[in-house]
Amino acid sequence: MILEDIDRFINPDQIIDRIVYDLDAVVSEQSVPAELGNDDEQRLSGIGFTSDTLVFNSLFESGNLRKVIQIRQYEYDLILTPDVGTNRFSQWFYFEVSNMQRNAGYRFNIINCEKINSQFNFGMQPVMFSVSEALLGRPYWTRVGSRICYYKNHFVRNAQTTGGVRGKTYFTTSFTITFCHERDVCYIAYHYPYTYTMLQYHLRNWEAKHEDSMNIHFRRQVLCNSLGGNSVPLLTLTSKPSSHSREAVNQMKNRPYVFLTSRVHPGESNASWIMKGTIDFLLSDHPTAKVLRENYIFKIVPMLNPDGVVNGNHRCSLVAEDLNRRWFCPCPRRHPTIFHTKGLLQFLTCLNRAPLVFCDYHGHSRRKNVFLYGCSPSESWMKDDCDNPAILPNQMEDSGYKTLPKILHSIAPAFSLSSCSFAVERAKETTARVVVWRQMQVLRSYTMESTYCGCDHGIYKGKQINARHLAKMGRRLVEALAWMKVKQSTNSTNVHLTGCSGTDDLSFSTDGYTATNADDLLNSSSSSTPSDTDEYVASSELENNRKSN
Repeated sequence: MILEDIDRFINPDQIIDRIVYDLDAVVSEQSVPAELGNDDEQRLSGIGFTSDTLVFNSLFESGNLRKVIQIRQYEYDLILTPDVGTNRFSQWFYFEVSNMQRNAGYRFNIINCEKINSQFNFGMQPVMFSVSEALLGRPYWTRVGSRICYYKNHFVRNAQTTGGVRGKTYFTTSFTITFCHERDVCYIAYHYPYTYTMLQYHLRNWEAKHEDSMNIHFRRQVLCNSLGGNSVPLLTLTSKPSSHSREAVNQMKNRPYVFLTSRVHPGESNASWIMKGTIDFLLSDHPTAKVLRENYIFKIVPMLNPDGVVNGNHRCSLVAEDLNRRWFCPCPRRHPTIFHTKGLLQFLTCLNRAPLVFCDYHGHSRRKNVFLYGCSPSESWMKDDCDNPAILPNQMEDSGYKTLPKILHSIAPAFSLSSCSFAVERAKETTARVVVWRQMQVLRSYTMESTYCGCDHGIYKGKQINARHLAKMGRRLVEALAWMKVKQSTNSTNVHLTGCSGTDDLSFSTDGYTATNADDLLNSSSSSTPSDTDEYVASSELENNRKSN
């Protein structure tokens, strides 16, 4: 592969060097906005194409591809669009390709990547959706690609994008795809896409299923509108009171809050799949889900940056800012989603109802496993850090924030306790995790990071993670909350787990480890034997995620 790149310089006359897709030109040629629609099936035959050149497109929700240059007959250089208003943060890609030849190996080189390393060098593959496969009854996203490599190239970055440092170069993500169908229409992405439209679809399904529920209180509200005019949903989820008695109503009102957020970085679609798994489980008939609803009130903001998601950004909002660095003092006009989410948290705090747990779901592009970032004053950048909820009156540190990751390590095969960190860095003082910890005094304030690739331990070692595994991780997080409540019950006579007489009532798989009580669970090691429901789906198998545009 590298030799092929060197050959470009040795034999430049053999390079085609022809622009075959230019987003700017496509947009400028449109006199009126294109109507929404999908003609993928009609385009499968390739009628109207006069050459064998691949045809590209990225003019759809969450799409990202700026320009394509044909290098050789079966090789193309791709340039991604930076985040809106910036010339940086090019990592997320999502584009359509058609007019391919069957069984020909096409090499794609994404030449303006910025990170110094990538999981593409450690076994990760991009994902693809084939329209022809969908029409054959297999409408799934699947991992694809061979000869995958991520390496430094010779294209020099503008000093404005590198903090004034001159001479830094871009990196190339290169992979080869051999298509199985002639003249197919395929979608290729960095990771399993989860669009704003998909969220709206799932919200409608959740509402329709539970609007007349006798037991589940599920309420969807609009927290605010984004700068782009997209509504930001706020979900409230708990159990309805068991009766109309004052005692039952007060029990519902006094349940502790759990506050969950996701997708502040639009390129981290894995975070949305985890959130979907969380919500699906909380709305299920599973006994543990019932226990969770009867003991907690869940406030959920499933998509903090819908504008970035719609526009195919990787990290920023429409004002070209990382919203997870604006929690300390968000502007109501520039950062409305953060301003209103923080306002709700502050309101709960003023009522002495600050969340028991706050967790912000993220994705991590350079690490394996799923893990938590928490906050420990003993690991703070600030000497004698006392402005936090972990310092007890006797100046000792409350280590209760470590309970949740310990439980997750025991019940979630994708979770790694050794990957967790509780350091409070100066550069992270304006993030959600640290601001909620300091200003709202929430001891258990976390960022949950999920790999795009896979795991380096346990039953998933050496395998690539898929959307089903991510959804299961969302389930495991809230199941851990039930175990955490049991642990509190065993340590205090003042804490009671409503609807549960003991750990026997907490019915869920611990993936090969059977915990007889909360102490056993906390002291156990990670599972060694997978359960039937956690059997890994090989990366070559089609993933059960429907394409949505």
